Amino acid sequence: MRRSLVSLSIMLFATVGLLIPTSAMAQLYTYETPEGETLITTERQTAPGYRLLDELSASTGSRSSMSTGGDSSSDSEIEATMGSSSVPFSQREAAYDDIIQEAADAYDVPFGFIKAVIRIESAFQSDAVSHAGAMGLMQLMPRTAASLDVDDPFDVRQNIFGGAKFLRILIDRYDGDINLILAAYNAGDVAVQRNDGIPYAQTRQYVVSVYYWYQKYSADEDPP
Repeated sequence: MRRSLVSLSIMLFATVGLLIPTSAMAQLYTYETPEGETLITTERQTAPGYRLLDELSASTGSRSSMSTGGDSSSDSEIEATMGSSSVPFSQREAAYDDIIQEAADAYDVPFGFIKAVIRIESAFQSDAVSHAGAMGLMQLMPRTAASLDVDDPFDVRQNIFGGAKFLRILIDRYDGDINLILAAYNAGDVAVQRNDGIPYAQTRQYVVSVYYWYQKYSADEDPP
């Protein structure tokens, strides 16, 4: 039986079946509460302060200190920050789909979810390295890569399979709560547990960004 991610968090996401692609993807609305929490909901909102998520920029990179990588809304902006990569973003975006699908099948993690993580982590740059030392497409830290039996984090297949395996571990650990899964992937288990939830404003934006592109890529998978 395929396990699906469902959001259990009241503050960040409304409870919906997140990792079951549907042919009609719901619109998303965003609102910042007086307490500073970012509320994301699929319910239509007309109250002042709510905006369609599609109107927001959901392309921030996960590593503010990335030496290569960092997503952008246009190819020209990406080209300016792509480091040693010379392949246009539009080509990189589709270059790894076959391996992503293999990893998705191997670890029972939706294709669109893995691809969205890669987009926000590295902008599909296999040579991306952050100043913190995270490496490759899915930005695996050295210790994490070793624990996942990834010998070469810059090997595309090893990196994607290692990242997908890590996502599967987090899915099981956090009972499918996409908020905590992505927060732990971005900020680490310790920070999530210490804060009993999403720890930082940057991590909240990371969760929103990955979820945005997860929906986009899942919609692209569906037949017209």
